[in-house]
Amino acid sequence: MAKAKSDAVWTEIDPTTLPTEQMQKYVEYKRAYTAMKAARLAFEDSFAPAAPAGKRFVFGYNFGKLSMAIVDDDRKPAQPKATLSLQDYLAREAGR
Repeated sequence: MAKAKSDAVWTEIDPTTLPTEQMQKYVEYKRAYTAMKAARLAFEDSFAPAAPAGKRFVFGYNFGKLSMAIVDDDRKPAQPKATLSLQDYLAREAGR
């Protein structure tokens, strides 16, 4: 059975505009995420010397499974996204 396409519209929120309780939980989450990301990058970077010239390893972790592939190393820099305050986001959504 094919998965239905989501109609979610994602908007980046400025976390400094969150209420205190949610901000504290967000800071706790970000602290844990930073530690996880550092461990993940150390793991993934340990494979770099084994990649063929002009190639790189990529990793997937869906459903707790480790998957990897070798792809062309043609990465481009990420483009920054605009952010909104929580108040501006909620006001915009209320006006739809």
